[in-house]
Parts: sequence; C-alpha cells; structure tokens
Amino acid sequence: MMARTHIAFASLMMVACSVGILQRMPQLHEVAIAGAAGLLPDLDHPKSTFGRIVPYISTPLAAIFGHRGFTHSILMVVAMVYLLLTYHHNHNWPVLPLVVGYLSHIIGDMLTPSGVPLLWPVRQKFSLNLFKADGPMEQLIYRLCWVGIGYFLWVAFERPGEIWLQPLQAHLETQLWQLFAHSKVFVVQWVERLAAT
Repeated sequence: MMARTHIAFASLMMVACSVGILQRMPQLHEVAIAGAAGLLPDLDHPKSTFGRIVPYISTPLAAIFGHRGFTHSILMVVAMVYLLLTYHHNHNWPVLPLVVGYLSHIIGDMLTPSGVPLLWPVRQKFSLNLFKADGPMEQLIYRLCWVGIGYFLWVAFERPGEIWLQPLQAHLETQLWQLFAHSKVFVVQWVERLAAT
C-alpha cells in the first residue's frame, strides 16, 4: 500500500475499532494518531515518509532487517504493545491508536502481492494478493476510507450540515404542501369540468 492509503486505512480502522468494539465514538486526536501510526512499520525503509524524517533510525533498520522485515511482524507488534503498556503510566502514551494504526499497516501490506513476514524471523511472507500497490483497487479503497472517515467527522461534529439544511428543508416542505394543495384544487376543478360536459 502507498503511504496515503495507509493513513486513510489506519484512521478508518481506529473509527471501526472504537465504534464496533468499544461502543463509543473515537476522539479526533485518536484518529489522527492512528493515521500517523499507520506509517510506522515503514521505518525500515529510508525513503518512506517517516524514514526521511528519522534517517538515523531508518537507515540502520533497513541495513539490519531490510524492508518489510521485523517491523512488519507479529513479534514487533508484541514488543510494541509491551513497551507501550510498560511505560504508559509514566508518559501517558495513546496505546490503542498506536497499536491499531500499526496493525492496520501490516494488514494493508498483507493484502498486496508482496505480503509481510508475520512470523519473522521466519522469512515466509503471508499475502492475500487482493490488489497491487497503487493500482485501481487501492485507489478505490483509499477513496472509500475517506468517505467513511468523512461520515465519522460529520457525526462527531454533531452533523453540522443539518443546522444549515433545516431551514431549506422546512422551506421545501412548505412549497411541496402548497403545490400539493394547489394540485388538489386543480384536480377537483378538472374533474368537476369533466363531469359537467
């Protein structure tokens, strides 16, 4: 997956996790953090978004593990969860958004032909091979993710458009009722004329 799709997919996964599992609307900052965390596994690629920001981390990771190696494995997720929970109380880390975002990246890459080494250090890569990176299907997924996130934002901000739409809706209803009343009178007059002939 491309970086922009990882961000959108991670953000949507945070919304889905919060609403579907925790039965609550996620906070906007949680969605943003999850979106950013969706890029973290690519720290093992010096030319990735985060790789360019922190080359002193990315370059050694790439040299030791290569791209889509340790950082794309279940072992890394377990290590990450352990560290976050261990130091959560001291630093108040947003554990859930970071984990959801990170996992979404691995899931996203597993959908592509390249796959991910889930059981690293075993080098076998797991792939569902559903679509090629940056192909038409990924572009569709990217857009659908943002539609879902847009709907979440609309709900989270208490459907702001409804405030603007209510006067228009009331006006349209009034016009429709007037048209209906006028039409009813017209139909009655027309029927009366037909009956008179």
